[in-house]
Amino acid sequence: MIDSPHIRVVLSRPSEPRNIGAVCRAMKNHGLHHLVIASRDSVDTAAAAPLAVHATDILESARIVSDLSEALSGSSLVAGVTRRGGQKRKSVTFSARQFAELPALQSGGVTSVVFGNEQSGLSDDELELCSLAVFIPTDDECPSLNLSHAVQVVAYELFVADAPNGVRNPHAPLAAHALDESVGRMIDSLNAIGYHTQDGPQGMGLFLRDILGRSALMPREAARLERLFRTLEGMYRSGSG
Repeated sequence: MIDSPHIRVVLSRPSEPRNIGAVCRAMKNHGLHHLVIASRDSVDTAAAAPLAVHATDILESARIVSDLSEALSGSSLVAGVTRRGGQKRKSVTFSARQFAELPALQSGGVTSVVFGNEQSGLSDDELELCSLAVFIPTDDECPSLNLSHAVQVVAYELFVADAPNGVRNPHAPLAAHALDESVGRMIDSLNAIGYHTQDGPQGMGLFLRDILGRSALMPREAARLERLFRTLEGMYRSGSG
């Protein structure tokens, strides 16, 4: 069974309370129990309850926050479920099955799986907060899934891929905020040596954060990478002096 405290289902801007109830049932079907809802509007849990069959405990314990950034607090890996690509979307996208088999999921850190609004899905800004994108293969004639169905598919793949004994690596990776701080220090070193890319420091920062987030970087590994960047900065300063 999935070590469910390590997996969060995050709903961003859900518009239909009955879908929230159905999501709770889909989660419990496959051993997931932690739901976070990011919504600036009030959530009608009474309307959601009838569809949360045998899973009203998940609905009652769901954490409701006002924005997605707060919902993702403490996450080591953030996966955004989307069927749309494009220039501003993620360059690396995994199928739900590929995602469920990523080594980073076995690290012991918190993984948040984010699902967008029923009508519009995840916005570019919301997906930017994610480490990677996940898609669910569908037929081109009818590519869009109901919110609870999408949660069901991803939850199923996580359930099937989970190790039978539930053993997790005790060395948890960096939480998202710590990874952002570490990447920021690496970017500072790149700026100090005058290294610039076409997409600028912000683009390089997103690139580093995404690939390092997918690798489930542990604190000692992040510290070693930071030392590497500082060493390169020091060598550059010595050479230019």
